[in-house]
Amino acid sequence: MKRTFLSLSLLTLCAAAQAQLAELHDPVTGNVVNGQLIEHWGDNATPNQEVDVYVILNGSTNKTLNVRRYELSVVANTENYFCWGVCYAPQLAGALPVWNAQPQHAIQCQPGVMVTNFHAYHTPYGANGASTYRYVWYDVANPTDTVWCDIRFQVTSVGVPELEVKEFAAFPNPAIGQDVQLRLELNGDAAGAQVVVHNMVGEQVLQVPVRGASARILVPTAQLAPGMYFASLQRNGRAASSIRFVVAGR
Repeated sequence: MKRTFLSLSLLTLCAAAQAQLAELHDPVTGNVVNGQLIEHWGDNATPNQEVDVYVILNGSTNKTLNVRRYELSVVANTENYFCWGVCYAPQLAGALPVWNAQPQHAIQCQPGVMVTNFHAYHTPYGANGASTYRYVWYDVANPTDTVWCDIRFQVTSVGVPELEVKEFAAFPNPAIGQDVQLRLELNGDAAGAQVVVHNMVGEQVLQVPVRGASARILVPTAQLAPGMYFASLQRNGRAASSIRFVVAGR
């Protein structure tokens, strides 16, 4: 049984307040997820299911950012919590429909510098169903300057079959005047698996099917701009593992 707490007017207000204060990145896919939904699938027996979001401040001046969580629709008798600056104690669904990180835990961010310490958690306690949360980051000095994304935890009895990854690595890393080789080793069947590479702004630069449980995939770098890239090993639209590598030019 799900309980919905936010009115349509509040959701509209959140959407209207959207601004490009920062870029929100899904580290699994490498995509920019401003104003978008991140969907996580999990088993109802797995506690502390986690989704991470990386934050990169835009502009040219430092700003202090804080975060607020809204329960959009949650399954009863589950728990959730998040980390930003510090990790908070789990709360029962419905106990805090709107949850603001404490002022003293706001983080001063520098433009272009990735902040990687945001984590959202959901514990199903055996309950199936979808629980959706909206996380809104805002400038403490100008609280109407915001950016947000939604995170949905899809919980089932058996979860979604995942690839069993023994190894997923990139070398050389950083790549200086060289192509990058992605090395992977799987336990079991690789049918339907693929490697997808995105750049820092979420643009897909490579998609290659995985041929067998042991594979080597070459990422040509001659046409890639210097910077950080994300490679994810996926099947059926789900990422089983992700890595980062740096192209430093030629």
